[in-house]
Amino acid sequence: MSDKEEFAALFSGIEEELNASRLEKQGVYAVAAARITGMVYGDALASGVPADLSKEMATDFWASVMGITYTVAETDGSSE
Repeated sequence: MSDKEEFAALFSGIEEELNASRLEKQGVYAVAAARITGMVYGDALASGVPADLSKEMATDFWASVMGITYTVAETDGSSE
């Protein structure tokens, strides 16, 4: 095996380990974010915040934590 091949094999294993570790950390982060999002929703409801607003609060939190950009379209309530 040449030096180049040994080098590639060594770093290939390290890369796989780092990717697996990063993926595990992302999963733990996503689970924690989901739990906290549920707490935001549940606590808002328990505090008397209307369900629709509680859901919006939880959605805003989730989008913020996950780095999701979204736009809310306001409507006048009529169905034309």
